[in-house]
Amino acid sequence: MMTALVFPDFFGKGVVDLKENFYAQRGWFFTLAFSTIVISVCKDIVLDGRLPNTTNLIFHVIFGVTLFIGALTRSELYHKGLIVFGSALFVVYIVVLFGRIH
Repeated sequence: MMTALVFPDFFGKGVVDLKENFYAQRGWFFTLAFSTIVISVCKDIVLDGRLPNTTNLIFHVIFGVTLFIGALTRSELYHKGLIVFGSALFVVYIVVLFGRIH
């Protein structure tokens, strides 16, 4: 669903500018992504009656803050850096939280 916000409708004869479309839809895209972080934390509260463990919560906060800033800023440098930072953070998140599974 989120890719539908980033990629425009390719039908028609007009020229498609992916960069322009991304910046036009970035508010919706990052707000929806931020919402998934909030829902993830709320899920733990509803199912377990408590917040996620501290490490998991810290990662959720970092992801949430970077996504929230992404919704507010048009900085191309920020969005390019977010690709690298977000990807690295996601890998570290998986290794730290799930690396102990035997």
